[in-house]
Amino acid sequence: MRGANPLTRQQIKEVLGVTTTIREKSLLVVGMATGYRISELLSLKVSDVCTKTAYGVNAIHSHINVKASNTKGGKQGRSVLLNSDCKKVLTLLVTWLESKGLDATAPLFVSRKHINGYAAITRQQAGRLLKALFALVGCVGSSYSTHTMRKTYASIVFIATGKNLALTSIALGHRSISSTMSYLSFNTSEIDDVINAMEF
Repeated sequence: MRGANPLTRQQIKEVLGVTTTIREKSLLVVGMATGYRISELLSLKVSDVCTKTAYGVNAIHSHINVKASNTKGGKQGRSVLLNSDCKKVLTLLVTWLESKGLDATAPLFVSRKHINGYAAITRQQAGRLLKALFALVGCVGSSYSTHTMRKTYASIVFIATGKNLALTSIALGHRSISSTMSYLSFNTSEIDDVINAMEF
């Protein structure tokens, strides 16, 4: 998935604008705002993102925690702060899930196809769903996949931190900066500019 492209700010707005369900929008927003891999996102349950208060109100957590067993390598969990956009879509998603009769044990990204209860959408279903949304805004081909969300997160964090590779690596949960460098290999235009500006 290293060949996946990130979305630009304009493409992010466009793809969010073509979503037709709160599940689609939530998957995109949470994926791009947390940088979780698709398998990590699909492992989440409602209880991982919210708690019912004594007054019966859903309180969205400040962070999402993915257990070590659900992460790549399975050795270390990862906790990511939820920004206000994440909290808004998660509030709507949890409300929608409750309206369907689902409780805190339900998958956060539930499949419409279910046998013997509810199950999370599969990686393949998520891939088809996201590829279809990306295609609606002109992002077509194998360079746009479920991993596009993680690459988008990496790009946003890298730029927002002043191109700090170490902070971006930590944000992605990478054990090595070389992994992070390969994530950012799509950003070669600056190198090209430097080379073109060389004078001898």
